[in-house]
Amino acid sequence: MKISFIGCGKVGAAVAYTASSMGLADEIVMVDASAEKAKGEALDILQCQAFFPRSVISAGLIEQTAGSDIIVISAGIPRKADEPRVMLLSRNAALIAGLVKQATLLSPDCILFMVTNPLDVMTQLAYQVSGLPASRVIGMGTVLDTFRYRSYLAAAFGCDARDMDAYVVGEHGETMVPLTGSIHVKGVPIQALPTYSETKLQQACQDVIAASGQVIALKGGTVFAPAAAACAVLEAIVRNQRRILPVSTFQPELGVALSLPTIVGRDGACGVLTAPMTEAEKELLSKSAANIKTFADELQTLI
Repeated sequence: MKISFIGCGKVGAAVAYTASSMGLADEIVMVDASAEKAKGEALDILQCQAFFPRSVISAGLIEQTAGSDIIVISAGIPRKADEPRVMLLSRNAALIAGLVKQATLLSPDCILFMVTNPLDVMTQLAYQVSGLPASRVIGMGTVLDTFRYRSYLAAAFGCDARDMDAYVVGEHGETMVPLTGSIHVKGVPIQALPTYSETKLQQACQDVIAASGQVIALKGGTVFAPAAAACAVLEAIVRNQRRILPVSTFQPELGVALSLPTIVGRDGACGVLTAPMTEAEKELLSKSAANIKTFADELQTLI
């Protein structure tokens, strides 16, 4: 299993490090606009090999990604705390389009895994320019938001976040939709918990939407949670777990890439599932799709 990481900033390096620690790849290639940065991150991970499962780790130009099974793209300009993710569109569109074309030419059988923001629009861009089927162009989507949501819910109600079954769908951005009507804890409806309160639930919804901006304001960027979320998707692919994760993929009926619960395995996105939603949540999802479409249409003028 060869995984190449294009973009060795804080998030890209953290994803590569976490993937190495989990033994997800036999070979890891690090690529960055700064060759020195890529080499430094590769050496740092290489020096952990006495603790991790064995893998061959190197850094170089994009040509060294040839024959990759998975290509992770996190290159781009990070957002500021008070800046919507979609503001990054004009800055990142041309860069990502060029990288995707080069990467897929070198690895035509790869799965593209997009981490660059604005994530859903970048996933749609990658789908359009790569020529790959939608099942092999996957954005991290609301996997990160879903895990944050479960963590907030668990803290609020005194549960183990790993037992929490709850989803965020739609845009990985300000119009994301935390689903509230189908939350379970090990099969038990959350409303049955003795600690349940509607106020706590609504606060968790607000917290998850604000989560990224809060961390960026406090420490300059989100790193650990995105790396953990990204590697949950990578592990599902590498180990063919067929895990249900709300990754972002192009949805033809909506005309945009957005996140819905999806079976993820060795072939990529293996099927989108219908999540139980209230009428209000369906309306919010439609608004989320419309918001993404606004920027996806703008994208066509930039590439």
